[in-house]
Amino acid sequence: MSQRILIVDDEAAILMAFKKLLQTKDITVDTAETMGEAEDLLKKNIYNAAIVDLRLTGVTGEEGLEIIKYIKEYCAQTHVILVTGYGSPKVMEKAQVLGAAFYFEKPVSGDTLRNALKSLGVE
Repeated sequence: MSQRILIVDDEAAILMAFKKLLQTKDITVDTAETMGEAEDLLKKNIYNAAIVDLRLTGVTGEEGLEIIKYIKEYCAQTHVILVTGYGSPKVMEKAQVLGAAFYFEKPVSGDTLRNALKSLGVE
């Protein structure tokens, strides 16, 4: 069965690297650089998982938390992994309260992401 992953990060290089790392014949990977792009994709597709960066180009510095909130409200079956270079216990707690399955601080290895996805049934 084919699966879909959404990756949201404002750095194109990270999007490319994660896509290359995770896309297989059974897994389709879509990418978004902004909250708006992410919401558009979430309206069009059903995702098994979303890997979301905390800080996008917005003002608050916590757009990733907004995306988790959106996903849990409109796409409850989608698992969320929050990734950030600006982590703190407070951010981790907020992410977990909003429903993130995993929280990783950058740099996060491909193996770590793949294992997290596997534990969520995405492989």
